Amino acid sequence: MTETILQSYLNEQHIKTDVQENINSLTKAVNEVKKHLTKRKVKSDIIPFTLVALDPKVNDTDPVVQLVEEIIIKKWSAFKNSITATKDKSTTYVRAVILESLSQLANSDAATAALVWLTARDVIEYYQLGSEENVISEFLLELADRTEENGRAAWGINHKPLANEFNGVEISISGVKAAQISEETLKVCFLNAMVHSGWSPHAGGGTNPHHQGQNNWQWPKYMAEHSAKGISEVVNTALSQQTKSLSSISTSIQKSLDAYFAQLQPFFENLSNSFASSISANNKRSELLWWKQSLYSRTLNTSYRSLNQLNAAVCMALDLAEQVGAIYPESVDYLLRETLKDVYGEQEEEGRLLTEWLKDSNSIQGDIKAALNEHTAGGHERKPFLSAWANALQSGETTEFFKETGIEKKAKLTVSDLAVWLFHGLQAQRLATLK
Repeated sequence: MTETILQSYLNEQHIKTDVQENINSLTKAVNEVKKHLTKRKVKSDIIPFTLVALDPKVNDTDPVVQLVEEIIIKKWSAFKNSITATKDKSTTYVRAVILESLSQLANSDAATAALVWLTARDVIEYYQLGSEENVISEFLLELADRTEENGRAAWGINHKPLANEFNGVEISISGVKAAQISEETLKVCFLNAMVHSGWSPHAGGGTNPHHQGQNNWQWPKYMAEHSAKGISEVVNTALSQQTKSLSSISTSIQKSLDAYFAQLQPFFENLSNSFASSISANNKRSELLWWKQSLYSRTLNTSYRSLNQLNAAVCMALDLAEQVGAIYPESVDYLLRETLKDVYGEQEEEGRLLTEWLKDSNSIQGDIKAALNEHTAGGHERKPFLSAWANALQSGETTEFFKETGIEKKAKLTVSDLAVWLFHGLQAQRLATLK
């Protein structure tokens, strides 16, 4: 999105305030909601917050609505007076704050993006979005694209091994300085060694206490000793400088090689992991194709053809969720639909009232019902399709289902829609409980 959700709601006047202080208060409320959603290691709160944020008709008595409204009031003390003056619904402000919080969290975490998308993608069709449809649709489309990209990458669908870029290396060698002996230093050395100290002012130097006119061994001895010492010092200094120049070449080469070899381990580790992921993805695809072809239920140890439509649909969703990771490509949904079509043909495309599916759920087999019972949820907050269905199965009553989901009783869906929706719910629950 080119602008934040909160800004979009302001621009399109879904929320009506032009006071910068109030806008700043809403921004602070967004940060507080983000803290609330991330204070635990699990992401289970993301699901009811998402469902509330997407439904313009959510009741203001919903626990999530009340919680976020309290957060807004703490940041904007005159909130109630302001919405009374503008005749706005407080729930619209609450939902805008939640949507912006979810958007920011999803931008920084792929698992959160997938969780919000899995929670929203089916139920959104049954919410009356009205004038908010463009903003919400754009938000969900971004989540869908990102989740699909991550799913395809996780399944190795690009068929191309992924590894860090392997950069070459340029070895930089500085120029070698030639050894240079100082002529002036040698001159001073020889003058000091050979010239009589008394002649020093006239000769430009001289420290020899003897002179050659004495015709004895003392002058040449002094001259030889001090000349040798001076020459040695000058030559050693020149060689030392050249040694430093040569050692800098070795250091430069070593640094370049170190940088080069430092890339090798992570490069080959990533390449190995990429190959392993690709092999795992290929194996997974093979397993799923075998599952589709065999039409065998691991949950019930029987053929799907031996089950009625509803039992087969729910069982397929459970079995597929056991085989597929939480982040997966869209093609898996189509695999589920096609598997149902293999069993029931075009019957799987016949829409039925949701009330009828709920009524038929009394016929769900015990093992399937036990698996769904793990997803029951208490409390009065908005619930996902999976949990509301599990609650209805456990209680034997269907009236609460529509209150818990916000879906109208006249809603229709096909058996493949039902299976895919339950599958999405199972995947969302997996993401919500990961630590």
